[in-house]
Amino acid sequence: MTVEGQKHLGAVIGSRDYLQEYVNEKVTSWVNEVAQLAEFARAQPQTSYAAYTFGLKHRWTYFLRTLPGIQDLLEPLEEAISHVLIPAMVERKCSKLDRDVLALPVRLGGLGLSNPCHAAAHEHASSLQVTSPLVEHIVAQTHQLPNESLIESGRLAVKRGRAEELSGTAENLKQIVPRKTKRALDLVQEKGSSVWLTVRPLQEQGLNLSKREFRDAVKLRYDWTFDDISSICACGENFTVDHAMICKRGGFVIQRHNELRDLEADLLSMVCSDVEVEPVLQDITEEQLSRGSNRTQDARLDIRVRGFWDPQSSAFFDVRVCHPNAESYKDQEPQQIYPIHENDKKRLYSRRVLDVEHGAFTPLVFTTTGGMGKECIRYHSRLAQLIPAKKGEQYSQTISWIREGNPLRSFSRPWFAFEDRG
Repeated sequence: MTVEGQKHLGAVIGSRDYLQEYVNEKVTSWVNEVAQLAEFARAQPQTSYAAYTFGLKHRWTYFLRTLPGIQDLLEPLEEAISHVLIPAMVERKCSKLDRDVLALPVRLGGLGLSNPCHAAAHEHASSLQVTSPLVEHIVAQTHQLPNESLIESGRLAVKRGRAEELSGTAENLKQIVPRKTKRALDLVQEKGSSVWLTVRPLQEQGLNLSKREFRDAVKLRYDWTFDDISSICACGENFTVDHAMICKRGGFVIQRHNELRDLEADLLSMVCSDVEVEPVLQDITEEQLSRGSNRTQDARLDIRVRGFWDPQSSAFFDVRVCHPNAESYKDQEPQQIYPIHENDKKRLYSRRVLDVEHGAFTPLVFTTTGGMGKECIRYHSRLAQLIPAKKGEQYSQTISWIREGNPLRSFSRPWFAFEDRG
């Protein structure tokens, strides 16, 4: 028996003084762990990020859900995260606005580095809402469990409410952040563009990044400035990130295109036996093509396969990668950019493929920030249906695996012109 309090199921019951003493002890331990992880993050930022998001941050989730009114007690932990861990990971001191952005979930443009002080009240209120049917039965001393559907509906309501709250927070942040940050958030919220942050950095799958690659990828994600790049490009123009993405010198534009082409060809070879890279189109004889069609001899597309859309029918694919932050696109919404390139590819090749090759043509349009056009999404959806049918996998797992394996869509390999700095 005690009048101060008692530990119970990993939480604590008792006086406020006893709760504060217990929480302060835990917070001190967590701060030390965050500091140790920050030391490791200086050499291995991606691994440290994965260790934090997949493991460490869940150490205090139970406490947030079971202990009321502890927001102020968690301030030392938030200080360690925002002023020690994050700068060690990204090599940048974050302002309060940056911190609010990074606290958002990955799918909403953040890094999932949530603020425990802000999350505490919501987690506790959600826990009370979900467990209320059980509490009512315990108080009433009912000797049977509540209806499972009632508990499940409470969980779904909490989940929906949390999603709406986070979406509202993200929209509010867009109203106050600088214009280029708002643009960056719009781009990284596209489906699949942030998958590289949610995978484990497994070396055997090529998902592990060096410290430069990871930090550059984060800077590219939020359009942060680079301080260690040349001021003048080899072509003579002022060297910026946006210029590096579109400059024809150095071979980066060709390399990123060819890497995507070869990756898609490898994926297609899993479900189609007849896969050809850069097939030469047949010459035009008496066919009447539409205006603007490519009529040159030895014209090539990126990939040809048989049996993708329909059995024994040829399907042709052509890859294009565009940079949505190029000067010509900065006044356009991301979803307005894809149709421009898709229609251009169709104008050049659609009628020729249909009338001469008797096949189907699909343009695969990607952006350097990880987005995809509608035709490309439809193609990957079809691919994710065919692979499970052959391999016995689930569709959801396959589509995630396809997105994880695409090095350009996540742009987790920003080696381009920054590899030779200065």
